[in-house]
Amino acid sequence: MVCKVSTIRLLTIGQLAVVIGTLLLCFFNTTSGQQQTDGQQKLLEVRRRQIELQAARKQLEKSEKLAAQGLLPQTDVDRDRTTLQNAQLSYQQAVLALFDMQPRISVRSAIKTQTPDGRKFVKLVITNLTPTFDDAQFKLLNNFEGADPIPEQLRTRSINDVFVSLKDSGANGSATISLPYEVHIPEMKYGEEKTLNYQLLRDVDTLVVSLAYRNQSQDIVVQLEHAAGGNEIQTSSSQFSQEADLGSQATYNISLERPSVDVRSFQLKVLNLPRQISYSFIDLQSQARLSQLNFPAGVTRQSLGLRLSLPDSADDQVQVDKPLEFWALAVDDATAAKFSQERIYSDSELAGAGSGRLKLVLIPRGVGKIEVQAASLFSEIEAGQNAETKITIRNTGTRRLDNIKLSAEAPLNWRVQLEPNIIPSLEINSEATDTLRIIPPPDVAVGDYEVRIKTESFADNRRIQSEDKVYRVSVKAKTNVFGTSALVGGLLLLVVGIVVFGVRLTRR
Repeated sequence: MVCKVSTIRLLTIGQLAVVIGTLLLCFFNTTSGQQQTDGQQKLLEVRRRQIELQAARKQLEKSEKLAAQGLLPQTDVDRDRTTLQNAQLSYQQAVLALFDMQPRISVRSAIKTQTPDGRKFVKLVITNLTPTFDDAQFKLLNNFEGADPIPEQLRTRSINDVFVSLKDSGANGSATISLPYEVHIPEMKYGEEKTLNYQLLRDVDTLVVSLAYRNQSQDIVVQLEHAAGGNEIQTSSSQFSQEADLGSQATYNISLERPSVDVRSFQLKVLNLPRQISYSFIDLQSQARLSQLNFPAGVTRQSLGLRLSLPDSADDQVQVDKPLEFWALAVDDATAAKFSQERIYSDSELAGAGSGRLKLVLIPRGVGKIEVQAASLFSEIEAGQNAETKITIRNTGTRRLDNIKLSAEAPLNWRVQLEPNIIPSLEINSEATDTLRIIPPPDVAVGDYEVRIKTESFADNRRIQSEDKVYRVSVKAKTNVFGTSALVGGLLLLVVGIVVFGVRLTRR
């Protein structure tokens, strides 16, 4: 700022104060060059408004004295009073702006922890680092001759009514992902720290600390620290307990987290699982089988799958409907050497594996399966005859079958009888015999026909359907007994005639 005095004339006391304030402002601007901060500008603005307010007060006092002596009209007094009121308003605005000078709340730390039951918590520490006045600035403002004193609250720089919440840093950035949704802090003094505890509603590594105070908001994106340290690794799975049918597979999605960011690898093992159940750790993207998991530098979270293959039948170790508890481990080489898959370990023994262990549960379920068998699925009958055969229904699954129902689809006007058509239950590897009777209509035409046999049942309240069986019936025309007899008699007579003729011919 360049300050010039172009003319010299007599000034009133109020005008002189304004000039002095302007010169002081020029002095501050000159000594600091063009590097003054917004806070310094606001300090000087308050000082200038103080000088203007003091000058307006003195001018009003002078005008009132002259008006009392009859030397000045009342309109001039009213004008000076309005000038004083405007100066007071400007001073108040400058002080309010100074109150809002760069308020700042900083995040000291944000540490994520996990409880044994899998819940995630965040311990957040924030502090009030709002800039304050130094002693020289405060003394200058309060000791300047003729100025109104600066309120002491400006020296403390406290922030009232602070609201803090944790939000998602991803696509749903406006969603609050913690309990409580928002924490209210009535007052934060300068330099004061506050520790806040939240439970995460969504497991994330990065979140936004949203702060609201003094009609403004402040969002700070932070990478969460982990409470665990060193080589420890945290494992979790949203599908820790699963049901799987015998002869099928079950896959557990496992999430692994570690606090440090150095390069480290972990061995993957499964303990307490019967030999009849095979397993493999797999990469969820490439489906590659894994024996070790590597954490590159800077990576703190990885996911993989544990796939189990169940045997086709149950035995004394893999029993239907009996839960199997086993452990998945992600440990270093030294810890992995302590455990062998040849034996069963107790929970207390597995506590030595550290944090890289996860208890999982598998419940084998039996599978109901129906097979329909018959000595032959073909019959040849004459028109007017019925077809009848025995069929066998066998339970070849691993669970008892209930309410087995047999039905048939036949050509138009054909009737099919199944006795019995309902079998109450059938144990594993058991069978039942049913009679199938097919009755064509009296006027059935010669040809080949199909009857479809359907079976359905329930096993463990699940519907079990089998493959339909097709029974073929070939209908032939009735045999004419009289015509056949006449034909046979004629042939015999012909043969006799030939023989007799041949004998006579020989005698000649």
